[in-house]
Amino acid sequence: MHMEDETFLELAAAISKVDAARSSEAALQAFQSALERYGFRHFLITGLPVPHDKQWHREILCDAWPREWYLRYLKQGHFLHDPCAAWSRHMARPFLWRQLPERRMTARGRRVMEEAAEFGMKDGICVPIHTPLCGPAVVTAASDRIEVPPASFCLIETLCVHTFRILGGLEEKDRVEQGPLLTPREREILQWSAGGKVADDIACILGITRNTVESHQRNIRDKLDAINVAHAIVKALRRQEIQI
Repeated sequence: MHMEDETFLELAAAISKVDAARSSEAALQAFQSALERYGFRHFLITGLPVPHDKQWHREILCDAWPREWYLRYLKQGHFLHDPCAAWSRHMARPFLWRQLPERRMTARGRRVMEEAAEFGMKDGICVPIHTPLCGPAVVTAASDRIEVPPASFCLIETLCVHTFRILGGLEEKDRVEQGPLLTPREREILQWSAGGKVADDIACILGITRNTVESHQRNIRDKLDAINVAHAIVKALRRQEIQI
């Protein structure tokens, strides 16, 4: 059997294991085992909000970075300057970290990559994911040394995208089983917000005061762990608490 055939069968088996997983932990275990074949030791699966969002880490689905690196990344505010995140927002295809054009990096961007190397993440791969309503996301994996044959590139991309979707589905299943977080009134207010109505409009439509609307909106943000109304709308859509 050719090496390419073996690679295909191994990754196909990994995808099947991820697909059959009954929990996020089982899916991630199958995913990690498959990536280790190529030298990947650390990975992160996360949404990519706007660069200046200081609460970006709320979008993380899975954090398997070295703990020390994650804490430094947060403390230094690296998300705002991370060239991997910037490229992933605009790229449709996966790319290796070494393919980032250094001449186009800012000094802070180079610093992010240099410090990642100090924590055993000298090279890696980013698989950008763009899905409706959810905004951009990325699956990124790295290590001190990786070996990714060209024939394996598209298969790794498939595994990353599939794992992202499976994790999202498992989380959605958990949310549905837990039941709704919002009250009927809160869902009604958020539904109007999703339709483009501001607080004054909603107050007029529902026959309540603007202060009452804003109070409900604060409760909605707290329950959904959202930074603003727009973020709450996206999270509520994912939870199927509202529709558009």
